Amino acid sequence: MDNYQLTRRNRFMQAIVYGAIAGAAISLLDRQTRDSVMNGSRRYMTDMKTMVSHPNSTMNQVKEATSKLRTTMENIAEDVAFISARMDEIKEIPPQLAHMVRETRDAFVSEDGLHHVNESVMH
Repeated sequence: MDNYQLTRRNRFMQAIVYGAIAGAAISLLDRQTRDSVMNGSRRYMTDMKTMVSHPNSTMNQVKEATSKLRTTMENIAEDVAFISARMDEIKEIPPQLAHMVRETRDAFVSEDGLHHVNESVMH
């Protein structure tokens, strides 16, 4: 890259930084935004002080969160494997058997979803 392109790239990056600074300054003219930034900064500083003063506690929290995430991911993997196995089983059911099962179900389940015994069978 020649010197001219490097200079243009640096000016471009400077313009982006100046634009971001100007945008942030303009947005801070709004009182609610200023208050929100101040409150967020205070919370951030409090959290950082706690982390620095209690590093073991922080590490334990990170380990606990990591463990929970790992357990959740394992559960999801098991669920996906279970569903995949059930889908493979369903694919193996011959279409005629599936049709018979649907007909049998429809004979015993009414439109309201309740199970009823067909009255003609009773008489």
